[in-house]
Amino acid sequence: MENRSNSPPHVLIFPLPYQGHVNSMLKLAELLSLAGINITFLNSERNHKLLARYTNIEDRFAKHPGFRFQTITDGLPLDHPRSGDQLMELFDAMKLITKPLFKKLVLETKPPVNCIIGDGVLGFTGDVAIEVGVPIIYFRTVSACSFWAYFSIPDIIEGGQLPIRGNEDMDRLITKVPGMETFLRCRDLPSFCRVSDMTDRNLLLVMNETRQSPRANALILNTFEDLEGPILSQIRTQCPKIYSIGPLHEHLQAKLSAKNEKSCQSSNSLREIDRSCMTWLDNQEIVEKMVNDLMVERRDVFLRSATRMAELSGKSVREGGSSYCDLNRLIEDIRLMSVRSDDI
Repeated sequence: MENRSNSPPHVLIFPLPYQGHVNSMLKLAELLSLAGINITFLNSERNHKLLARYTNIEDRFAKHPGFRFQTITDGLPLDHPRSGDQLMELFDAMKLITKPLFKKLVLETKPPVNCIIGDGVLGFTGDVAIEVGVPIIYFRTVSACSFWAYFSIPDIIEGGQLPIRGNEDMDRLITKVPGMETFLRCRDLPSFCRVSDMTDRNLLLVMNETRQSPRANALILNTFEDLEGPILSQIRTQCPKIYSIGPLHEHLQAKLSAKNEKSCQSSNSLREIDRSCMTWLDNQEIVEKMVNDLMVERRDVFLRSATRMAELSGKSVREGGSSYCDLNRLIEDIRLMSVRSDDI
């Protein structure tokens, strides 16, 4: 067999085809590209057309010779709206149509894929990775607190704290999420947790996809230790290997600055950005009054909190910071995966 031990690792990144997921996973892709890792970013056909129309995405990534875009169908017609309330239609189509195409792509891609970074809610990426013998890392784009609450849904239900009954007090504490017993309230749960039927498909989807996270080789989270350290410790009881490498936008800016490259201000938007809403907001007296009243009352608190958060996030992505070290660890682990696959 040809010796590829000196070749860069080849990672395939596959996000859920929704705006927030594509945005953060593109930033991850650029961070890995800056480290010299070859990246195939797998986009839905529809989303890639939108990115090409509304952004300079192709030009921006052209500076990374080991980076390439590839497209795959999400199984839905191009004119399907793909709105949030039609999530199950997308998942059903992807499992039926996209999954076998994804497996074929992984098997046939050259150079061979050494590692898959799949969106953590696309469990079939893990199915395929295990079937073909490629390491799988899940990337969850939500906060650590959100991920852990989703993971704990079966325990919340078993403890009788879901469903939420009628118009009960939304400040009632949810005490079945380890590490969050003293502050997580009913009102803090997402809308799919507020259904009365515990067999609701959206609820089961998020719960089941999250519960299969431990089978992955590792988990990537867009957070940092000083922000969510106690909850990250809880997650490690189920997913021992975690890379907390956030905040991704600031991490990417720091890496670009270190390489004396200009930080790109271009968006990854799937829609044309309409800034006229700012003019409309400026003309709404009631909105201005509410904001002014709030800022007068709590200005000092907001400023102290924002300043402290900025300090902590900046510290995390600088040399020696928690996210800086976790990203380096992720890069080295990917390289080790590549060496092992070359030896097979």
